[in-house]
Amino acid sequence: MAKEKTTLPPTGAGLMRFFDEDTRAIKISPKGVIGLTLVLIAIEFLLYAFGPSIFG
Repeated sequence: MAKEKTTLPPTGAGLMRFFDEDTRAIKISPKGVIGLTLVLIAIEFLLYAFGPSIFG
């Protein structure tokens, strides 16, 4: 008895493939993002604490 040839479904199920290529983007390390966030929090804290006396 001959085996029937089965066809496999196409891989990816029609999903788009995204590659890890970086093109013209600003690269910031995770430590840089955390540092920038902490700096912005500190600036907001200082403005909250001393803003009314400085800006009236």
